[in-house]
Amino acid sequence: MTFRPMPVLTVLSLASLVVLVLLGNWQYARYSEKKDAPPIAEQVEERVLLRVLIDTSHPGEAQQVYGFANSEPIWRRYVPGTLEATGETVIAMIEATGGPEPVLVRLSDLPEIVTYEGVVSQKVASNSAFASTDKPDENIWYSLDPAKLADKFDLSGTPKIVEPVQMTVRSAADPTRARQTLNPYAFAKPIDPLPPERHFGYALTWWGMALGLIGVYVALHRARGRLKF
Repeated sequence: MTFRPMPVLTVLSLASLVVLVLLGNWQYARYSEKKDAPPIAEQVEERVLLRVLIDTSHPGEAQQVYGFANSEPIWRRYVPGTLEATGETVIAMIEATGGPEPVLVRLSDLPEIVTYEGVVSQKVASNSAFASTDKPDENIWYSLDPAKLADKFDLSGTPKIVEPVQMTVRSAADPTRARQTLNPYAFAKPIDPLPPERHFGYALTWWGMALGLIGVYVALHRARGRLKF
């Protein structure tokens, strides 16, 4: 067999081959890690069944806080309430509406009791310096500040924020249309929504590209007469 490798092509091909194999190995490691992990919805350990008594006698509106779920913009509704089990005053997120514009709702129009599996918020997130400015007079917020929300509800101190693990996201155009999704603001770490099978598919893709690169490398050398058997 005669083999006269092209220097530049060989160096570039070897470097690309190493990168493709490493990417495939990384995706397979993510697949193995996720395959053995509990489902995302079960990773919140401190959840409890919460029964929140909403203060529907308050003359104001629910506070709309901008956020994201599944890479889509949403408006989360926060209301003043009391935990039935302890009597503790809290500010509870009850549901959200999808879309770029909030749908304002009066507290008196909400149900008096909301029950869900939830947590005392593990992540009170504020937007970046480039985010829009809060509009307290319109009950619209681009950052979650418990103290400011408490002031809007005439609550003393700074009550805890309560978040559901699973939240309802209603259509802004048609409130009767709703979907259930994980509430990313109930998790201490960002949610990675990709299932383990997706990572396995990515690993096969990277490894397949590595094999394809080897095939192209060999075919090119044979076509140039640099590889003969």
